[in-house]
Amino acid sequence: MTQAMIKDLLATSAALFNHLTTVPEGEARDAYIARIDELLDKRGALLAQLSPVDLQGHQLLPHLLELDEGIRTRLDKVMLIVKKDIKNFQKSRESERQYTNQYDSVRNIDGMYYDGKK
Repeated sequence: MTQAMIKDLLATSAALFNHLTTVPEGEARDAYIARIDELLDKRGALLAQLSPVDLQGHQLLPHLLELDEGIRTRLDKVMLIVKKDIKNFQKSRESERQYTNQYDSVRNIDGMYYDGKK
């Protein structure tokens, strides 16, 4: 049972590693992120079922560790790209808001008179 689970974990990790090779643009990104989430959930469930004793000394452990490191670095790259896109979106939304309401940031003090002399 554990041998099959370890092979399934290896297959899921490899699928996730291969899926993270390229980051699509636009509308395809939602499906891409959903697939990443699905693979991470499956991988997490498999890891929760396995104990460290099951993995210790297993012949596939070096491959799993190598895939895990690659997955972490590629996930970091994907996160940076998504964060950058979110920041650019927020910046463009703020620019659009300032363009449509140009005088929103100007303070208007009607009816007040300031006397500089005392």
